[in-house]
Amino acid sequence: MANYRLFMVSTIKIKPGKFVEATKWWRDKGLPDARSRPWVKSLRCYAGQFGLAGEYGIEIWEEIENYAAMDTMDTWIEEDPKRAEKERDMWKQGGELFEWGPTRLMGDWPESSLLPD
Repeated sequence: MANYRLFMVSTIKIKPGKFVEATKWWRDKGLPDARSRPWVKSLRCYAGQFGLAGEYGIEIWEEIENYAAMDTMDTWIEEDPKRAEKERDMWKQGGELFEWGPTRLMGDWPESSLLPD
C-alpha cells in the first residue's frame, strides 16, 4: 500500500471585535495544546486570501497518522477525565473568540495523479 497523508481540517472565523484577543489565545493556548496531542503529526493554519475562502476563512490542518487515530482521540479523553475537563474549559474560552465551522477529513489520493510514474 502506498504511503498517504491524512488530515482533519477544522474551519473557523474570528468573532467580530475579537481579533487581537483571539490571535493571542491561539498562540498562547490553542496552538500549543493542539500540537501536544499524541495523534497530531503536524499542524498548519491557513487563512483564505482575497475573500476566496468563504464564510470560515481560517483552516486548521491537523495531520494524523491514520484512521485509527480517531480511536486514539476517544481513548485519550476517556483515560483522564480531569485532563478532558481542563481541555473542554480551555476550548470553551476559545469558543468565546472563534466561531467554529464544519470539520472534514482530507487525504492524499494516489490514484488521482494524471501523470505517469
